[in-house]
Amino acid sequence: MSPTPARRSRGWFWTALTVAILIVYLFPVYWMLSASLQPEANSTDTAWIPPAPSLGGYEQAFADGGLDGLRVSIITAIGSVLLTLIVAVPAAYSLSRLRSRAVSLGLIILLLAQMIPSIVLANSFYAMFNTWGALNSYIGLILANATAGIPFAIILLRSFMLRLDTEVIEASTLDGLGPIGSLWRIVVPLSRNAIITAGVFTFLFAWGDLLFGLTLVTQRDMYPVTVLIYSLANSNMNTWAATMGASLVASLPALVLVLAAQRYVKEGVIAGSGR
Repeated sequence: MSPTPARRSRGWFWTALTVAILIVYLFPVYWMLSASLQPEANSTDTAWIPPAPSLGGYEQAFADGGLDGLRVSIITAIGSVLLTLIVAVPAAYSLSRLRSRAVSLGLIILLLAQMIPSIVLANSFYAMFNTWGALNSYIGLILANATAGIPFAIILLRSFMLRLDTEVIEASTLDGLGPIGSLWRIVVPLSRNAIITAGVFTFLFAWGDLLFGLTLVTQRDMYPVTVLIYSLANSNMNTWAATMGASLVASLPALVLVLAAQRYVKEGVIAGSGR
């Protein structure tokens, strides 16, 4: 049965609307690419199409510490993911097994922790890390960025682990596995999608952080890539092409990660929502 003209018209309308929304969302990416290829342009006179494309903006971005910024951001983001999962997986599993009113209170505290403004945390971390000697260090950046990922990961993973078959877990204990063995051999493999989802979001939290990088880092060789972009954008030199080039390069790792893990993230979010 062929579609009616009205249904066909609605189909074309929604297709056109989707394409229009996609163009709006992708336009900033095109604008970054175009601006990064125009070394002499600035924020007010960037041409839509580069008249004489040049890679000078990328050369300037890397000369100003772009590679160092990528290194710092990658190490910080990966470290934040590892710390978050090390804390969140056993914590979520414990909370999913407990049947107590205290669990609800703990979850409320986790939600409240996520509502604390980042600037408050940044100032507190600065005072604490200054005492510990952890400023301008990977440890400080990892600890600070993990504070955004841990509460989210615990809530997401607990929601998923509540749906696990308790009989399978109980059977593993009868086979001689202790709590840690059951967690590592049974719960973690079954929770793969949710764990990957928590890890991806934690990576994105840490990768896109600017405030902690500005507050906890004063040495240029320890600038995360976001702070480097910020410093380029506020430079008195003509660094618009370098700023856009660094921004485009900084977007690639997050884009690659999301594309590679999108299937797991989709399934993990659906599972974590309780559906």
